[in-house]
Amino acid sequence: MTDLDVLDTPEAGRRVVRGGVLRVGAFVIGIGASVVAAAFVTRHLGTSDYGRYQTVVALVTIVQIVTDLGMTTLGLREYAQRRGADRDRFIRVLLGLRLAMTVVGVTLAAAAAVALGYDGDMVLGAALMGVGVTIGVVAGTIGVPLGAELRMGAVSGIDLSRQVLTALAFVALVALGSGIVGFLAVTIPVSVFVLAATLYLVRDRVSLRPSFDARAWAGLLRPTITFALATAVGSMYVYAAQVLTQLVADDHEAGLFGASFRVYIIVASVPGVLVTTAFPVLSRAARDDRARLAYATQRLFEGTALLGGAALLGCVLGAGPIIDVVAGPEYAGAVPVLRVQGVALALTFVISTWGFTLLAMHRHRAMVLANTVALGVSAATVLLLANAHGARGAAFGTLLGEGVLAMSYLIGITRGDRTMRPDPWPVVRMLPALVLGLACGLLPLPALVTTILGLVVYGAVLVVTRAVPDEVYEHLPGPLGRRGG
Repeated sequence: MTDLDVLDTPEAGRRVVRGGVLRVGAFVIGIGASVVAAAFVTRHLGTSDYGRYQTVVALVTIVQIVTDLGMTTLGLREYAQRRGADRDRFIRVLLGLRLAMTVVGVTLAAAAAVALGYDGDMVLGAALMGVGVTIGVVAGTIGVPLGAELRMGAVSGIDLSRQVLTALAFVALVALGSGIVGFLAVTIPVSVFVLAATLYLVRDRVSLRPSFDARAWAGLLRPTITFALATAVGSMYVYAAQVLTQLVADDHEAGLFGASFRVYIIVASVPGVLVTTAFPVLSRAARDDRARLAYATQRLFEGTALLGGAALLGCVLGAGPIIDVVAGPEYAGAVPVLRVQGVALALTFVISTWGFTLLAMHRHRAMVLANTVALGVSAATVLLLANAHGARGAAFGTLLGEGVLAMSYLIGITRGDRTMRPDPWPVVRMLPALVLGLACGLLPLPALVTTILGLVVYGAVLVVTRAVPDEVYEHLPGPLGRRGG
């Protein structure tokens, strides 16, 4: 049996659970490194300069998303669903297309920075960050087989290395007294390292010769253009909030939103890491076995909803300590902003499951419509509320956008297919745990203590009420593992 055949066996589910735990574990370590680095950078730059830095990051990310056209996710799905020489041709065409589109994106990012009236450092930083993004795109494309074959140890190691190296570079730049240009240029050396590591891991698996065949590109894009639009718009609207806040609010408010937004983006990456691990299985099940797809989607829905509840608790109860650590007392105004975005995070976790399920089912038009509506609602709300209420208003725009997107995705996966309707009961069972956890915030104790206590209470009540999926229990050590049966 080959490595790829595992997608058709029960072992795939076990690898997804183990791989998900491994990736989240590595991601948590990476988050720790990122938080330490952010604590240095935010204090070093101050609210105004940090707002400028975070705005450039958001701008480059938006342009990257638009020009990427969702090709990373497409690569995972198509590699899982193709075989033999067809896979090799696909990777070569994908690499050539992504290179060409990313170069266009880098140029557009620099041009957009000029058009928006950014200063010289912001324009130069956008260009340098774009170079690093281009190198990273090559690494991500040739690394598609690692994710599609569920080689999560290698994927986790690369992700962790990228986060730790970025954090170390940031700390070094703070020590050197760097401005925003240096921090934006960090993507270049880090992406070079990631590319070298990925090349070593896939040296005998994929061709490194990109195909610059316009006809082949058209053949790839033509049937997947709605897929590309769906993933691009879906990722773009979250980052748009930072750019729009910079336009209508003052630098201080943009800096406050940037500090909270940084925390939000880090935590919001967790469900993407988890569901991306399962995406090859979802893709194969969508092609061959709808009952298996419904089962996998339900279990992912339950798991991400539980983690979303923990994220909500952590941000609502612990917003003060988190901002103190990540940014410092100068950013105290970001505390209520993070609490609002913490509520949005609970929706973000579930959205990841339903979004990847829609991609696996090839329901791209539903995704395009859902994300376009969410983008419009979020953008209009951010422009209106950020202008009047600053960073907190922008946070409510993010929350409203996530709510609209969650409802639209749910309609998309259930339309015309009763088997895909999620069972809400397992999530309803988690509500007592969430309420009791939030109630800990009423105790006359320091915020850090109530946050830890709230999370402990949340986890304990989940275990007692059997709200945790059995597949997770099976991989826990000792008595907890035996409870799963």
